[in-house]
Amino acid sequence: MRNTRLLRIVSNYNFWVLACFFFSLSFAQIYRFSDPVKKHNVVISDAKGYYAYFAGAFIHGDMNFKFNQTVELKDHPETRYTDYRYKVNREKIYTKYYVGTAVAYTPVLLLAHWISQINGWQSDGYTTWYHSAVVIASLLYLLIALFFIGKVLDHFEVSHWAKILSVVVMYLGTNWFYYTTWESGMSHSYSVAVMAFFLYYFIRVHSTLKLRNALILGLLLGFITLIRPTNLFIVAFIPIVFKSWSAFLKFFTQKFLSIKVILLGLLGFLAVISIQFIIYKIQIDEWYIYGYLGETFDFSNTHFLDFLFSIRKGFFVYTPIMIFSIIGLIKWYSKAQFQPIYWLVVMFVHTYILSSWHMWWYGGTLGTRVMVEYYLFWLIPMGIFLSEVKRIHLTWIIPIFICLGFYGHLQIHQYILGLLHWDSMTWELYKDIFLYPLIPYNTF
Repeated sequence: MRNTRLLRIVSNYNFWVLACFFFSLSFAQIYRFSDPVKKHNVVISDAKGYYAYFAGAFIHGDMNFKFNQTVELKDHPETRYTDYRYKVNREKIYTKYYVGTAVAYTPVLLLAHWISQINGWQSDGYTTWYHSAVVIASLLYLLIALFFIGKVLDHFEVSHWAKILSVVVMYLGTNWFYYTTWESGMSHSYSVAVMAFFLYYFIRVHSTLKLRNALILGLLLGFITLIRPTNLFIVAFIPIVFKSWSAFLKFFTQKFLSIKVILLGLLGFLAVISIQFIIYKIQIDEWYIYGYLGETFDFSNTHFLDFLFSIRKGFFVYTPIMIFSIIGLIKWYSKAQFQPIYWLVVMFVHTYILSSWHMWWYGGTLGTRVMVEYYLFWLIPMGIFLSEVKRIHLTWIIPIFICLGFYGHLQIHQYILGLLHWDSMTWELYKDIFLYPLIPYNTF
């Protein structure tokens, strides 16, 4: 009886969702917040630009971020300093980073700020307490992401155990785990959650699309875009929900092409992204400014192969488990020809666009962090592959799958230790640290 109950518990997908949550929480507590230096440096680099919106709006009442030169620079030397401000003139100061990430974790941070105040703690927004609140927010969004990803995989008829295995190993064995637990102030973990909710909600309501559904979809799409504008590309993936192109066109013409549906969806979308425009107006008295001055896409000079395969930041080098997603397209094709072909075309375009950014390696990152938001779509062919492969082959496929996930997780530890270079990894250095600490340094 006890064994049956235990089997029932571990067979529950939500058990593994919670297991990922508590493992991640323990990891952050042991490796981040038990360290006297690292516990002060969750919100660093780009994340400081996101976080400044919260601190400016709810703590310091200063959307021109003058506290960057006082509170951050002088009062908190224990935290790595970043000047994220850009100046139109001395009075008009803004940041190039978008507000969506701050919006995502504001509810948790407001609670943390209130707790800090009622306990009489230092409440300037930059103590360890606030750093830990950002991690908690990221982990709560992880719960949302994993829950709705499971629902999406159900739509694609991924078997129960294949869903559990693919989601758990994907999360723990890629930089998704790193950007959830370590650099939790970055946008990626929040994007994954909202995008998963958006796709699930679309799957749920598309067959009987009503006006309130259109409004909610518009609001979600606006939130996705507010977090990271390139996330808007998710709309290109919507047709994979349908078994055929004709089924998608039928939905598009019969359900979507309605003036009321389009207007309500657009109203929801604009209502959310207008937050950014209002902030610009407050900061610099202009409704819009392109903050990434001198930074742009160059589609005539893409680094497509470098983006995927280079030692510096190659996608398949630092997330090798994704090989199973590519193999899974073959199995998927045997079930529904349109969906994997469309997936391949759109993912190619998506990768081409990302690899055309002027800094194709995206600075100091673990692997290709800009792909994390779209791991949801990589999970679909991966889950289908594990569902459809013959049972006799699982005895050797699953160990390889888990080993690749473990290797991806090992690289996270190497990156945290500083062995994987944050920006300019080379083949010689990669060989030196291969499988460290399982194999001594410089073995190869």
